Amino acid sequence: MLETMSPAQWEDWSNTIPHRRFIAELTGGTKSNDSLATLKSLEEKYLALVRNLTVHADLGEGEKDLPFAEANKIAMTHADPAMRELAFQGLNRALQEKAPEAASIYNEMVGLRLEDQKRDHVNYLDDSLGANGISSATLHAMWDAVDSHLDEFSDYLTLKANEAGKEKLSWLELMTASENALPKVPYPQAIERTLNSLATIDPKMSEFVKETLTNNWVDAETRPGKPFGGFCAPFLTQGESRISLSYDNSLDSARRLAHELGHTWHFKQMKTRNTLRSLDETLEMTMAESASILFETALIEDVIKGTHEPAIKKSILGWKVEQSINYLMSIRAAYLFETAFYEKRKSGPLPAEEMEALLLDSQQKVYGNRLASYEPCLWMKYPHFFRADLSFYNYPYSFGFLFSIGLLELARKRDGFARSFQAFLSETGMLPLEELTKKHFNIDLSHPAFWEQTMRRVVEDVNEYKKCT
Repeated sequence: MLETMSPAQWEDWSNTIPHRRFIAELTGGTKSNDSLATLKSLEEKYLALVRNLTVHADLGEGEKDLPFAEANKIAMTHADPAMRELAFQGLNRALQEKAPEAASIYNEMVGLRLEDQKRDHVNYLDDSLGANGISSATLHAMWDAVDSHLDEFSDYLTLKANEAGKEKLSWLELMTASENALPKVPYPQAIERTLNSLATIDPKMSEFVKETLTNNWVDAETRPGKPFGGFCAPFLTQGESRISLSYDNSLDSARRLAHELGHTWHFKQMKTRNTLRSLDETLEMTMAESASILFETALIEDVIKGTHEPAIKKSILGWKVEQSINYLMSIRAAYLFETAFYEKRKSGPLPAEEMEALLLDSQQKVYGNRLASYEPCLWMKYPHFFRADLSFYNYPYSFGFLFSIGLLELARKRDGFARSFQAFLSETGMLPLEELTKKHFNIDLSHPAFWEQTMRRVVEDVNEYKKCT
């Protein structure tokens, strides 16, 4: 058919959104098969290293040998802070013993990528930016806005430490803040809150959530052996999804439920897609969380608005601020570490000790030296650094978080948002996210205005927390 088109017909046909993406998929380059195979083997080598790691820790009943996953779970979730600290120290000792081997794997992965990128005359961020549908100008605009407000989050860290009777919190204390003071949210109440929070944005969202629940597409039961987290499995051609999570009546469970329902709404809009590639290939990470984080943020803000007990409201605000800190400070540090490593790796492999020093320097910069101690082994704990398919698997989380909050603010101010948002989601993968955002919302993501406005909204939570103190 294509060869029979006149030049004018070809121009008209090729400039429609689905066909532009279709042509790009036919003509786009791919990674060297040899490079990808090597990267995959290195990723497997890292996963095997972690899987076979033995952690020696005395948790009060004599020294025990624990696998990585169990030791990490105790370190991050045990009710007793002393047990968390013991597991954390044991885990880091075990990781540091294996650090030279892990460093060798990571050095080889990054070295291989740098060789490929030098051959192709591209920057080491280009593959990641392309896969996420944004430009370097947009990424820098986002990080500039984040950096300009880090001091406000650092002040919060000092305030939390003082409330605990300390000068500074440790990294572990920050990451394992207790949820004991948070209110319980029974499942029916979580549903009601979610429906209420969405109805003011788009009644169709609320109706779709009702349909999802009526059709029993959500399995929220807690059962032995069922994974703790949540996930959403889409069936795009049917316009349906299935959600699985273990609901435990915590505020975080309510947040996860809203998050997964946001994914179902996103997938519903994607029922008709013109693409040669699978969902995993076309759903940019920056785009993937746009509806899910919007849903969860709408819910949490509705909970805060409906909470009138000062102590409970303060605890929820603190929890919300610490969610923001994870998205913005923790991930910012990971990004700074990775970019610093790539730059230094151009001159040759780095030993594990230098990698730890780079990570600590990145963490100290971002947290403003407001923590008593940091986490030098984080580069080994996060499998994101060792992904074969994509590097810089960190900033898309920060992007998705801020982008969704910015869209939620837009929803409350702009008539016609619901229709624009549905159209935006329906064209997932047909154009890069940056272009879709310009098309449907007339927002230039490479300009600092959107990010600065969104960051001001995020730090309002810190100011509200201070008022409760």
